Amino acid sequence: MNIDFNYERKKTDYISGHIFKGANYRCSYMRYRSLYRNPAPGTELVEIYNYQPKGDIRASSLVLHGLGSRNIKFLLWLGPHLASAGVNTSILILPGNYTRVENNSVSGRSFLYPDLNLLYQFWEHAVVDTLSTIDLLQDINLWKENSLLMGYCLGGMISTIVSALDNRIAHTLFMTTGGHLPRILHESPTSAFVRRLFKTGDYSAYDLDNMEKLYETYDNQFQKVQNMSLDELSKDEKIHPLFKIDPISYAHFLDMDKITFIDAFFDSTLPITSRKALYQEMEGAKRRLLPISHISWLPFSYFMAKYMLHKVNITDKKAKKSLLKKEKIENPLHKR
Repeated sequence: MNIDFNYERKKTDYISGHIFKGANYRCSYMRYRSLYRNPAPGTELVEIYNYQPKGDIRASSLVLHGLGSRNIKFLLWLGPHLASAGVNTSILILPGNYTRVENNSVSGRSFLYPDLNLLYQFWEHAVVDTLSTIDLLQDINLWKENSLLMGYCLGGMISTIVSALDNRIAHTLFMTTGGHLPRILHESPTSAFVRRLFKTGDYSAYDLDNMEKLYETYDNQFQKVQNMSLDELSKDEKIHPLFKIDPISYAHFLDMDKITFIDAFFDSTLPITSRKALYQEMEGAKRRLLPISHISWLPFSYFMAKYMLHKVNITDKKAKKSLLKKEKIENPLHKR
């Protein structure tokens, strides 16, 4: 099986409307038809919440959320506060999550569902939407050279691939994320539904349901993967197909001077072996191990916003104080 993250780069026909504003920013809901060639029904429209500073744009950030929907309301907090500090901040809703769930599914399921055609479809789609969103922001002068891609959990996994493919990202910040998809499928509490499926169906193709064989295959083939080019990785038919969507396969393409990896000491959502596998492939990048869990930091997004300012070299007191100001924050789906 081949993986294909290509799409036709063109001027994006999008719609945008201001949905609320604060003293120092305004929030727009942006939408355009995905450039991905094969979107699942219900995922065709890309959705972005863009928080634009009213003054000069000093930097740009793009935030990719985690699996499911509940984490998104916390990450939306980053938008108004970073924008008030001069950072244009866009929160992209990934396909298959939140308001972009495919027909007859639930938020986040398809990124782990043990069907390789479905997995490829959603991982390809997420990467294409992220790349084309940077295209759009660049075209309308909202993506600056001083830029940051922040990925949380699933968003971090997608960010690994995107950052390997695109050199327009000045820095990538990984927040409590991991790799090694076999370990995620067989060990993460989030993928318990996958293991129930393994017990009721035939998933013997590529040994998806056989943990020992799958791990053995990964161990035997990983050194080869580590020495592949992007083109070889996408087309090689002899490696296990999970490698082609696994963040650990893309980490060696990254410039480690542009990477920060924040790990959670008490993370029980992603196995430590999964997080370690990804970070080991980012040797030389900055790593911060914090006494937090996978989700406990979310209500304290102020500290993440402060660190993001640091990574885009905005360190003046006025900008930092803007993070503490009470801003008008609204749920975009709230009925008025």
